[in-house]
Amino acid sequence: MIIDLDAHQGNGHEKDFGSDGRVYTLDMYNSGIYPFDHVAKKYIDQKVELDSGTETEDYLENLVKALKVAESRFQPQLIVYNAGTDILDGDPLGRLKVSPEGVAIRDEKVFRFAKDQNIPLLMLTSGGYMKSSARVIADSIINLSKKNLIDIGTRCIEVE
Repeated sequence: MIIDLDAHQGNGHEKDFGSDGRVYTLDMYNSGIYPFDHVAKKYIDQKVELDSGTETEDYLENLVKALKVAESRFQPQLIVYNAGTDILDGDPLGRLKVSPEGVAIRDEKVFRFAKDQNIPLLMLTSGGYMKSSARVIADSIINLSKKNLIDIGTRCIEVE
């Protein structure tokens, strides 16, 4: 399963896996921005098209509904999660209005979705055209660790 939550409609992976029934694509994106790839769009198994200016609460409500639908339609063995930060309020290209806290909650919901079904998840950070994106990603990772959804652990190396 590909869960694509950056602000742009995916088109590369959708075309690559569009005819492969072993891959299910959930793509939630701003329908008013690039790439407007109508060929790729027909390969999305589950699309959630958002309007420019969608705010945190509406974004998260749409995500919760989408994950419930995905769970009822497909039983993946692996989730590849595109965790873009171009959904942040103020991002010049994404044009959505999700707060930094909303990004952390979004990631938590996706990780909990995977954990509840015992599905391994690969998180790819992407998008995000503001300097604040790095801090938002770091805070989200810390939140995931605090909620026991990931183990970032620590390594000690003894030097003699």
